Amino acid sequence: MTVSFVIPCYQEEEALAALRPHLTELTADEIVFVDDGSRDGTGAALLALAAEEPRARIKTHPTNRGVGAAMRTGIRASTGDVVVVYDADRTYPLADAARLVAALGSEHDVAGATPFAGGGGLDGVPAGRSLLSRAAVLAYRLVLGRHGRHLTVYTCAFRAWRGSFVRDLAWRSDGFPAAAEQLGRALLLGGRAVEVPSTLRRRTEGTSKMRVLPTAWGHGLTLLRLLGMRLVGVGRPS
Repeated sequence: MTVSFVIPCYQEEEALAALRPHLTELTADEIVFVDDGSRDGTGAALLALAAEEPRARIKTHPTNRGVGAAMRTGIRASTGDVVVVYDADRTYPLADAARLVAALGSEHDVAGATPFAGGGGLDGVPAGRSLLSRAAVLAYRLVLGRHGRHLTVYTCAFRAWRGSFVRDLAWRSDGFPAAAEQLGRALLLGGRAVEVPSTLRRRTEGTSKMRVLPTAWGHGLTLLRLLGMRLVGVGRPS
């Protein structure tokens, strides 16, 4: 079994400097970095990283298109039997990637990290962010019905996917709601999902790119798309 990592990057020069020493911990056959139109030193940092990391591949967007678009580019470029999406800011423990891959096994199409299941937790995360994540869980469960009742988080992109499944999965959002749209569409199409408890920490390098109002608006549109899919019976056995 081969494993690909996809790491979207936008203005992550500081985060990449902190991530770089930890890449040796990754059990991966390739690491696909996507520079999403960064204007700082991210591009140079990635070139320096690739010069000493033979598994690294770099994809570049000429302009910033959003983390959802960067995930799409990286996943399509990946070749692994398993694809792990990971954030450059390391807000989840890198070691938990191996736990996600193990949980995927042969029975699931996606294994996602969650801070809200037993054994997971939050470390220094602002209360407002936690509240928004929990509110999103309620909204997505309501829209997805029986398909999503067993899940505790939708907005976390740190997941291990079966490569053949996720490369065929389409999603429209280019922004932060893409993680929830990916999972929602996967569930409606009959995808089998499992969660792995993990600890979400406040980022220590660089700054968050998420803006509350545009992200909330994007989630609203995503919820409407998923509701439409559910109502027309996408993925329903004939």
